[in-house]
Amino acid sequence: MTSNRFPTLGSLMFEIGNAEARDVDAAVSALGDAFAEDALMVYLFHDHAGGVRAGAMAFFSILLRVRLALAMPALVLLQGKDVRGAAMGYDATRPAWPDAFNEEWRAFEASLPGLAERLGAYEAICDAHQPRDPHYYLGVIGVHPSLQGQGAGKALLEAFCAPSNHDRASRGVYLDTANARSLEFYYKNGFELCGEGTLDGAPLWCVFKPT
Repeated sequence: MTSNRFPTLGSLMFEIGNAEARDVDAAVSALGDAFAEDALMVYLFHDHAGGVRAGAMAFFSILLRVRLALAMPALVLLQGKDVRGAAMGYDATRPAWPDAFNEEWRAFEASLPGLAERLGAYEAICDAHQPRDPHYYLGVIGVHPSLQGQGAGKALLEAFCAPSNHDRASRGVYLDTANARSLEFYYKNGFELCGEGTLDGAPLWCVFKPT
């Protein structure tokens, strides 16, 4: 794994590197902790038999494994040997999913009544506001709650954005959030509001950082 070392508060250290197949379970667990009370995850998975965190983890597992299969951007944040966060998305291309993942995705949607419709409503907002020019899409970024506010999220965000800054095909990085605190974080890191909507009354903001 290619990694970079970043200092955070005090003597705490962490590393950021490219995700590998062996990282999936730990990365998904860290994301589950980060998004356990996220408004979007609650909207999507409030009726999951195992709870919101379990539904979110199943969702993140498929997404991360797809990114790895397609060689799309996927990063992990490590503290020592422990995966404590992750970020994943697409570069300026949007390759088709392998058939096996499409089948797994359909089975996942079918396992939760109403999930396909809720995902459709979410995607309609995101699609309406995404830039028309080629860009990177940061689909998921999160760090374990114990590291939030200590520079880890900023370093992970910068590591994801860096390739876009050097990719002549990309005009910037696009993402969405249902968390007001995260929205302020993105504003502080150069993102601009490009659209918003609501999902059962919960706000969803779409932001873009131009190259």
